[in-house]
Amino acid sequence: MEMKNHQIFYLVAGVIALSATVPSIAQSQKLLSHNNPTATVALAGSKAQTQRPPTKTGTIRVEGEKTQVPLKLYKQASPAFSTYYVSNYFVPEFSSSGEGTAVRFFANTTGTKNQDAYVHFFFPARAKSLGQIRTLVNGKGGLIASNRWQVVSRTQKVPYSWAKEKINFQQRKGNEIMLGSVYLGENKGKAFYAIAHYPGEYGDGFAPREDLIFQNVQF
Repeated sequence: MEMKNHQIFYLVAGVIALSATVPSIAQSQKLLSHNNPTATVALAGSKAQTQRPPTKTGTIRVEGEKTQVPLKLYKQASPAFSTYYVSNYFVPEFSSSGEGTAVRFFANTTGTKNQDAYVHFFFPARAKSLGQIRTLVNGKGGLIASNRWQVVSRTQKVPYSWAKEKINFQQRKGNEIMLGSVYLGENKGKAFYAIAHYPGEYGDGFAPREDLIFQNVQF
């Protein structure tokens, strides 16, 4: 009997010593975040997610010259969507209605936003499939027709994973020529469209900055 009690004592002591060396989930999170601030620990029933930093630096090429630009994170919860934009060039505006939710990144280099120079994402409430988005954009009374944009070209070869088709257009507005593109997008069963729209004279500076927004899209 005495021998049994000793065995139980040593067994319990061993378990206590072992548990003291195993970090808790909270401790693991703290250790991991100390080594890598952008990492999180996956809890039971969830997947590990990487937090995007609030700012970073991007590189654009304008007239053959590489230039570094400051980028700021834009993030929204519904629908879940984030990207980076050039913070000293664009200003974002979010809106929501029964038609859907939208965000526009207006060019704002002088402290006054240019209503003709923007990148626009629209997530319609009713259109759920890529086919419905095509109708919304191309149909009679749709986006292109209602804005009187003249289609220049179409392609399904688009460098962004979320974009399934790109439609280039132009439009005369007074003495100016407006240029732009409509992207038909789909991700995990959610369909939407994105627009880049700007005066032709903005081309060299706007296009590479627009590209950074589209490159950094995540859902």
